[in-house]
Amino acid sequence: MCGIIGFNWEDRELIGKMNEVIEHRGPDDNGSYTDKGVSLGQRRLSILDLSNAGHQPTFYSKETGAFSEIFNKEEYNKFLRGRLKSITSIVFNGEIYNFKELRSELSGKGYSFNTKTDTEVILAGYIEWGTECVKKFNGMWSFCIHDHEKNIFFCSRDRLGQKPFYYYLKDGKFIFASELKSILEYKDLGLGEEYNINKDALDLYFSLGFIPSPYSIYKDVYKLEPRYNMIFDLEKKELKKWEYYEIDGYDPVYDKKEIIEEGKNILRDATRLRMIADVPVGAFLSGGLDSSVVVGAMKDFTDLSNLNTFSIGFEGKFDESEYIHIAKDYFGTKHHHRYFKEDDFQNLVGKYASIYDEPLGDYSCFPTYDVSRMARKNVTISLSGDGGDEMFGGYNVHVLGKRMEIIRKIPWIFRKIGAKIPSRKNLNSYQSLFLLKEAFRLSLSPKENIYSDALPDLGFKPKVYNEWTKKNMKYCLEKSKGNLGEAMRLNDLLFNTLPDNFLVKVDRASMANSLEVRSPFLDYRFIEFSQKIPSRWKTSLFKTKKIMRDIIKDIVPEKIVKRGKQGFTPPLERWILNEKYEKDLNNALEYVKKLSLDAYEFYLNKALKEDNTMYNIYKIRLFLFGKWYEKWIR
Repeated sequence: MCGIIGFNWEDRELIGKMNEVIEHRGPDDNGSYTDKGVSLGQRRLSILDLSNAGHQPTFYSKETGAFSEIFNKEEYNKFLRGRLKSITSIVFNGEIYNFKELRSELSGKGYSFNTKTDTEVILAGYIEWGTECVKKFNGMWSFCIHDHEKNIFFCSRDRLGQKPFYYYLKDGKFIFASELKSILEYKDLGLGEEYNINKDALDLYFSLGFIPSPYSIYKDVYKLEPRYNMIFDLEKKELKKWEYYEIDGYDPVYDKKEIIEEGKNILRDATRLRMIADVPVGAFLSGGLDSSVVVGAMKDFTDLSNLNTFSIGFEGKFDESEYIHIAKDYFGTKHHHRYFKEDDFQNLVGKYASIYDEPLGDYSCFPTYDVSRMARKNVTISLSGDGGDEMFGGYNVHVLGKRMEIIRKIPWIFRKIGAKIPSRKNLNSYQSLFLLKEAFRLSLSPKENIYSDALPDLGFKPKVYNEWTKKNMKYCLEKSKGNLGEAMRLNDLLFNTLPDNFLVKVDRASMANSLEVRSPFLDYRFIEFSQKIPSRWKTSLFKTKKIMRDIIKDIVPEKIVKRGKQGFTPPLERWILNEKYEKDLNNALEYVKKLSLDAYEFYLNKALKEDNTMYNIYKIRLFLFGKWYEKWIR
């Protein structure tokens, strides 16, 4: 796990500054080189081969078949002398979990490796298979390969977007980085000015709670989408990108024994791969189903009595300590637990914008940071249960999709009557989606409009949001053969809850503490496996994750197997909406007004005016946006 940076001109001072501001992503080492019209840099968090041999950038000579990790200009010149055009170099962030298998395959083709790292495997894979090499990788990654002979940058991001990749492109200048703060170090771009804020991105933030790829908060800065490769031609200064991984269509297999067995095998192997490291490995253990499954699967590969596990608790109705105790006692791990209180939140508010250098409205980012900080005191890697809900249908909205499919079979005239049923307006966030009236009303809309048409009088839904949701749902419906429940689950997996949202939260919170987080459920084989599970085995009208509970019942305590969904959310609504932060909300509203955003009227006349708990989530987004604005906009 690391941080990477680069651009298409030479500037040692700038590459040094860009590297310095992401030291948290890689405190163990840093490297850079500037030559032949390019600059590359990297920060290293040592995971595999802890020696200096893992230094980056890493170079490969096609002429000699030799790898080299360059440490200074003298060594660099010595390596390049006489064979410049046959050189390929890389800066890489992430982990290729199946690197050992690929290294064996490449060794059989004549490649020799100097280190035990996966970086050399990526570089050799590119030399051997070209841009198609990424299809062989099982892992999480963002990288840039400088092919000297072709005079290109070849860049790639993993299938689900676990690792970030931002890039700036304008007037022939190409800059990339793991975090926006590195790009901001190039002051000539003026990215800290109001006029460079991307208003479409902010519309998406206020409607979604995050900024999806390819948008970023700034004009001319983009995120490389998950599942995409990209080439920047250094001579022509032209960019092209393409999707290298196509999701399988929904193709259910109605052999439950086969499905359960395959699920167990993938879980076991995905966990095994993510435990490969030369540093201590631990796990998050919240008392929920997904994290408990991961710890249970680790039992085959480690002595759980020596495994460090970590959890954060909240007081009152948010407290999961009962289930945390059940899990830790069952597994017998070395468990570390603490309560996250309002004082902790207040201490972290000031750090929010430094960690998240574009707005993110997921308030669980605060306890995620805190549990990562606690884990880093004991381990360098922590396994998590991220992705379990998206793979197996774990959200109530997936149950809604199942209900909607049934309601759509009712004759249209009766659905129209049902849509007129009176209902209460003052409801908790998203609870109204489960009201019968809303279900009937949505059943009258085209399936691809389910998000754009939902809660028409309560949400903020600008044009860019409606276009984005419709486009994504249309794609997911095609992949799901029109099955609405499957399409809504796939939408969460590919667009809504994981990439650019939950995975951004985890990456920034963990890397701010120099902690690497790995999740077995984010193995691409689970993506393909989930498309084979019949929809009715994922969710019923009242239950989530049905087949998952059958797959894992032998490795998790029975009380947790039967437990319902409990989100990792502190009582932040009460904390943020406290009178002490009223001034912060008012200031944030002024920033929105100053930017002439459509969201201003929404907040002024609805969200901040009406007494409706549905608007609490929007108030929190406004609060967090204000913190970002005060940090980054001059």
